[in-house]
Amino acid sequence: MKIKYLILSCLLLFNKSFIRAQGQLTAIDSLFATSIDLFYENAENIKSEIWEGMQIGPVCLFRMDGPALLYNHPNPPANFVRFSDKLYIGEQGDLELFGATQKEINGTLTAINNYDEVRYSSKEEAYAELFHELHHVYQRNYVSQIDFDNPAVLLTYPENYVNDGLKLYEQKLLFSLCFEQDSIKFQHLLNQFYSCRLRREQIIGTYLQYEESVENMEGPAFYCEYKFYNQNKSISELLKNNYNQKHFFGNLITPFYGRDNLRNRHLASGMAMCIILDKRYKNWQREYYSQGESLFSFFISKLKPKKEDVEIDSTYFKLSEFHTSQETLQHQYSFNEFNTQQGIKVTLIFNDPPNFKGFDPMHAESINDSTILHSTMLNLSGSAQNNLFIVNNEVITIVDEEIWSVKKVIVFASNEKIWIKSDKISINDVGKSIFWSGILVQKTENEIVFICN
Repeated sequence: MKIKYLILSCLLLFNKSFIRAQGQLTAIDSLFATSIDLFYENAENIKSEIWEGMQIGPVCLFRMDGPALLYNHPNPPANFVRFSDKLYIGEQGDLELFGATQKEINGTLTAINNYDEVRYSSKEEAYAELFHELHHVYQRNYVSQIDFDNPAVLLTYPENYVNDGLKLYEQKLLFSLCFEQDSIKFQHLLNQFYSCRLRREQIIGTYLQYEESVENMEGPAFYCEYKFYNQNKSISELLKNNYNQKHFFGNLITPFYGRDNLRNRHLASGMAMCIILDKRYKNWQREYYSQGESLFSFFISKLKPKKEDVEIDSTYFKLSEFHTSQETLQHQYSFNEFNTQQGIKVTLIFNDPPNFKGFDPMHAESINDSTILHSTMLNLSGSAQNNLFIVNNEVITIVDEEIWSVKKVIVFASNEKIWIKSDKISINDVGKSIFWSGILVQKTENEIVFICN
């Protein structure tokens, strides 16, 4: 009880100093500031049970336009205020933090997550996803045999209704394999899964390698999130089952078509393969990471399925043919919606491609081979102070073959938020921060065209 009162007293004192220096800590900030110690201690204790050999690094929880909670970091930024032995608090905006990912902070790779996401119904859900990112930090620091997927491939993935129908069937087979107890039924499901994937390879060719690259890295991390969430004894089994079906297995059993939710689907299929392996082999994790092969290949080598005729109902293809064509129409609709929004249309033209610092592949939509619609995040930089950082706003990039090679950026902004003087353009609005030097070539009532140096 004394410790509890001491923590609350420290938080109240810190809150006063934080108000003077940076801003008000809200109730949600206090919730995570006072629980992060327990999370990290639990993560240290449970990590090897979840994934043999896993090491954990520093973490940073944050709220958009609010505080950043940096924990167990060897070299915190100078403007971060010390709160406890391992916790430092600063501002999200200073580090340009966004989403659940990993980021180098003062030279140290750090797991990050924003705890104010509306999808979290408890702090345990946010912490489980932070553990997911801790596993990525471990992968990047210690597992050199596998690489992250190339998100550029995601934007050109074939939207083929036969492949989509087979994929839906394949994912339901994986879901069933996670829970099947009967050995004969399990083997039949396994054979069907294997045969289904071989058949899809004939349709999409090397794009299957993209699917496997997502499964390789994201599958184990999502599996770690699943295991970390479910080891929590404070959550009732009823709530666990509900969250498991919705968050972890939902992408396997919910119909998606074309490129819609594509990466998340293979994140879930990789997790499912990990769960299936876990039920049949002890300490398989270290062996998988040491092999240097894809998770799918490792899975097949362990379970040894056989090729057989795929027993798929024609309904899968009938539904897929309709919905996949609707997906392609949706791309054009999204593009039209973007172009009819209010504000001044600003087109930035780049003589040389800017530095591509980041985007959110989960929410980037390929309108065509050269036009990408970003809806959650785009981060570009150039020489000197030239930079573009857009969050939770739509922005178009026109690219030259590769998503990283940006030729143009198109964004809409309010007239009063746009500043142009001499050889510079600046846009400073909610979620939009742009500053670039160059030449103004066109300015009308509705449109601005600016060539960027």
